[in-house]
Amino acid sequence: MVAHLSTDEVYDQACLDGTMDQLPFSGGLHGWNARGVRVRRAMSPLEVLQEWEARQALVRWAWGKIGVEGTIETSIGRYPMRLQVWHLAREYAIHADDIEVPMSPRERTAQLRWRIAFGLFAAQDEQEDESLDAELRGDEVQLRQDGAVHHLELETFNAYLTNRPQQLTDPKQRALVRKLT
Repeated sequence: MVAHLSTDEVYDQACLDGTMDQLPFSGGLHGWNARGVRVRRAMSPLEVLQEWEARQALVRWAWGKIGVEGTIETSIGRYPMRLQVWHLAREYAIHADDIEVPMSPRERTAQLRWRIAFGLFAAQDEQEDESLDAELRGDEVQLRQDGAVHHLELETFNAYLTNRPQQLTDPKQRALVRKLT
């Protein structure tokens, strides 16, 4: 997991340095990530952790200087720093789910709410032809799809948004997410 995060920081540094054109993106995002993880297999876990911490510290410092109202060059052009920070927070939250980081039910509910709010916002920004028709209401999300309204628990909708049904413990909810995606 840390090798993947460190690979992400290489991209973040290239955005800051204006060296994205030097990154080997053949094979798309999946290929980029796979190469980054593979390269770090030769390193000890401590070396990978130290690399990630050092890269992350430099990127966060530079982003702090730019400020949340600024913009940053990315693979899709200039991008608002505020959204880049949200994207990174969402990415870290997804991977925290992947490795089952423990949190209290209250913390989890708060985390799910901001992730869903951001996910709905990002989905509207990313989808050109068809928008996601969903609304966060209390402790559920109403998803309208193909003429039906689905009332989804926060965990279930989060799995839908991130396309990670495997993170759900309830087989019926996993099946529902797979059917909806």
